[in-house]
Amino acid sequence: MDALDEIYNALSVRVFNYARTIVKSKELSEDITHDVFLQMLNIAPRLAVIKNPVAYIMVITRNRAYDYLRQSKCSTTTLDEAFEAGITPSPFSVLPDALSRLPANQRETVYLYHICGFTQKEIAKIMCVPLVTVKWRCRKAKQQLQEYFQSGEEAQPHVSI
Repeated sequence: MDALDEIYNALSVRVFNYARTIVKSKELSEDITHDVFLQMLNIAPRLAVIKNPVAYIMVITRNRAYDYLRQSKCSTTTLDEAFEAGITPSPFSVLPDALSRLPANQRETVYLYHICGFTQKEIAKIMCVPLVTVKWRCRKAKQQLQEYFQSGEEAQPHVSI
């Protein structure tokens, strides 16, 4: 139980953020995080023989998130609606808008690479795609983000609540 507690403390934020990258909903991300760590409790004895338990947990998170997406539709709101609801966005609110314009698979790749710090090879295993696909997604996402920021686009971002 102590080892599971350590895993939870070390990875719960990363699991939550990765789930939120996919489902774009705080509530669903919390549910997914809960489900992932309940599953860890069930498979705890097998974790010792898994080569990369962090990558394994991220695969479970990804699978759970897509299961939730298939089961329900995530609600999003525009930035204007967020202001009306009294939610004050951070000065970096343009970043979620920029990332939201990326296809889901590129957004996931960017999150795993830049936020979680996985190597491209590890991402390929997590996402069950060839390494060349991960490299292409990283390169394409970088190009699209550069174009977005260079264009100075003022579109309304979608902020998940």
